[in-house]
Amino acid sequence: MTKATAARGALRAMMRTAPKAMVRTAIVAGAAALLLGGCGGGREQATLTVWQTYNDEESPVFREIVASFEEAHGVTVEVVRLPFAGAEPKIQTALTTRTEPDIARVDVSFLAKLASKNALLSLEEYVPREFREEILPVALSSCVYDRQLMGLPDQTNGLCLFYNRELFRQAGLDPDRAPATWDELIEYGERLTDADEGVFGIGVRNSLWWSLPFFYTHGAQFLSADGRHCRLNSKEGIAAFQLKVDLHRKHGIEGGAWRSGGIQNDLGFQNGRYAMILNGPWAVENLKRTGIDFGVGLIPAGPEGSRTNVGGNNLVIFKSTKRPELAAEFLKFVASEEIQRMWATRLGQIPVNVRAMDAITSEEHPYLAVFAKQMETAIARPQTPYYPEIENLMNPEMQAALDGTKTAKEALDAACEEIDDLLAGE
Repeated sequence: MTKATAARGALRAMMRTAPKAMVRTAIVAGAAALLLGGCGGGREQATLTVWQTYNDEESPVFREIVASFEEAHGVTVEVVRLPFAGAEPKIQTALTTRTEPDIARVDVSFLAKLASKNALLSLEEYVPREFREEILPVALSSCVYDRQLMGLPDQTNGLCLFYNRELFRQAGLDPDRAPATWDELIEYGERLTDADEGVFGIGVRNSLWWSLPFFYTHGAQFLSADGRHCRLNSKEGIAAFQLKVDLHRKHGIEGGAWRSGGIQNDLGFQNGRYAMILNGPWAVENLKRTGIDFGVGLIPAGPEGSRTNVGGNNLVIFKSTKRPELAAEFLKFVASEEIQRMWATRLGQIPVNVRAMDAITSEEHPYLAVFAKQMETAIARPQTPYYPEIENLMNPEMQAALDGTKTAKEALDAACEEIDDLLAGE
């Protein structure tokens, strides 16, 4: 079987399960490619290399998308799958040895570091304004560095509140209603907690990213507008982090999921030790397979309402590419309405294209609909190349406050002082 035949077969398989609008797009794109001389005529076939980090469920679907793009544009796309945890050092090594691909899928926090090293192609001249307006704003913002568009999102996510409906029933709580505010979460937690039985109202992780919903619901700013100073030790930030500490130390409803060697919140939720946890849409399918009766609600509201953080991945193009226009077409293809509609319906993921949001219905995708609603008030992290270092400075200080060896204010003050030194280049 030739590569072209295999591609056509993959395309036909995808089109059998894809919406009709997607079929029309592939046909139009293929006609355009022929008019532009993108295939045939004895010309050498163009090739793109893509490094991706999709999981076992996502990778086959991505291969179908690639086959569709190859068929429509008369090109070859060579795909290399990297382990998610090992992608960043692999890319950094490739940049050093000048063996980087045309395109790579990177975590949103890694884009700024690559852009700050002048490794990425600016997409300002390749992605028109009208296309950008189709992309979920909070996801698109994660692709902007120094006022330049440096990528396009292929996946976006954030945190919501997962809760055990059976434990809610046993505690006399409405299994169809998650706590709407942090105060209400504390009330629920007190009814759900039975320390003697090892059951607690909630389990929380200790890291900055997992703590951002606490900060954002209280209106705390992450960095100053110029990106030079940490602002998490503001009065709003201290109040937010004090709440997180109090869940364990004052109210006794948090079960120590943040402790080294403690029961992790995912495991604790699955075995009924934690009635509530914060988690993302990636956890839904696994929990459904376990048979747990669970619900998903919005992040409890603080003084600034319900807010969540933003994670996900972006596709970027390296400056060394010899085919910038074609690479940009690939990024737009993946972020298009039709492809994102397929991601949502087949993989249960939040589409990054707002025109595909109607693919999410509360009847067919009840959990995903909650996440889509939560993303309306999500707040993206500042695009700083120092984000991993900021996490490393903040996390041990937050741990000290949870341990009780520092107050919430002392911990945040100490972390912000170190972060300011980092941002000043000291």
